[in-house]
Amino acid sequence: MAESEYDNNGWEGSVIPEPVRVRLEKAEPVDIVVGVLTYNDKTTAPALIHMLKQGFQQSVPQRPVLFINCDAGSQDGTPDLVEQAVGTDVPFWLVHHPVHGVSLHILSESGVPGREEAVRLLAEVSDRLNAKVCLVVDGNLKSADLRWPEWLVGPILEKDVDCVVPQFVRNRYDGTLTNTLLAPLTRALYGKRVPYHLGGAFALSGRFIRSILLPQPWDDGIARYGIDGWIATLAVVEQVDVCQAVLGPRAQQGKPGGDLATVLAQAVGCMFHLMERYEERWESVRGSVEVPSVGLKAGLTDQVGTLRVERMVQGFRQGLRDLVPVWQIVLSEETFQRILELGVEDVESFRFPPKLWVQVVYDLALAYHDQLLHREHLLKSLTPLYLGFIASLVLSTRGNPVQSVEQELERLAGQFETMKPYLVERWRWSHE
Repeated sequence: MAESEYDNNGWEGSVIPEPVRVRLEKAEPVDIVVGVLTYNDKTTAPALIHMLKQGFQQSVPQRPVLFINCDAGSQDGTPDLVEQAVGTDVPFWLVHHPVHGVSLHILSESGVPGREEAVRLLAEVSDRLNAKVCLVVDGNLKSADLRWPEWLVGPILEKDVDCVVPQFVRNRYDGTLTNTLLAPLTRALYGKRVPYHLGGAFALSGRFIRSILLPQPWDDGIARYGIDGWIATLAVVEQVDVCQAVLGPRAQQGKPGGDLATVLAQAVGCMFHLMERYEERWESVRGSVEVPSVGLKAGLTDQVGTLRVERMVQGFRQGLRDLVPVWQIVLSEETFQRILELGVEDVESFRFPPKLWVQVVYDLALAYHDQLLHREHLLKSLTPLYLGFIASLVLSTRGNPVQSVEQELERLAGQFETMKPYLVERWRWSHE
């Protein structure tokens, strides 16, 4: 076994349950650990497992693979069906990962409670088995392709990449939180152009796990804000090679989720929380670079779906009625005045300038850093502002080709980079 953080196979601080420890003591090293995270996914996980198994047999038939089902306590028989789908010709472990306190309330598109514990467990197992790759996949996905193993694992095995993140082909107005805030902010802060969320499928090299992931402080912030954004940030903060795998459309089994305000608070809170931890890394970054891609062609499709722009604008106006005292605290005077001026427009002519949106995001990051308000209240006050900006984006582009949406999003990302000095200068003031 390769040298790791564990001395003499010690278990101090380990999250691995006793039955898995017994297996590890007897297990042979493997090249690839495939972790499938499930919680009541009987309608999707078996087919997903079957597809992945075929994909590995097709793309890397000589590589030893271990399938692990990390289950959060399914009540619908998911683990039994997953085991049947794997069959008896490849190694398979079932692990019931722990779910603690705050983990029960963490939201993700996977719908798996205790997601951070499951990923940590898979990382530790991969390290102990000296695996070259750990692939983590959500069991609620319905759109897996035979080529996913090649695209997600291939860059690590063949090109010495450390982290492969997914990019899904979405409809023109899907994923607006990622496209208008999380991804462009990540790009401006850390200088790498990658999608922000890892939910769905991502792969980590053994080197990344051993030298970067496991030695990190696994504090309460990971559980509170979710592990996906944390790993995505690690991938762009550290000096490692990152690759995007464009996996096609994303179809998944729907699960009960939180309200928009809670989802925003969790996702944006993760970014703001990590900005404080890595401030010495991002303050000096200027510009951004593309990262390599494999798989399908990236981009948006022209499907629109059902949009209720009027309701979005109403949500923004409701914020103008209810949240003015909060916004006056957390926004700069200039930003606050410009937001007040937006409330006089009718729906069709309503426009929320991209520059103002970037200024709002940066002001809230600064207010979070300076603790001007209870942080959860601060984060949730973003919701009406977000609705207003998305409504404006839709109103200004819905009659145009899908390329106009892509162009607007690229201009917005550029605006985040251009206005970064606004953030850096004010962030430094708080230290003086």
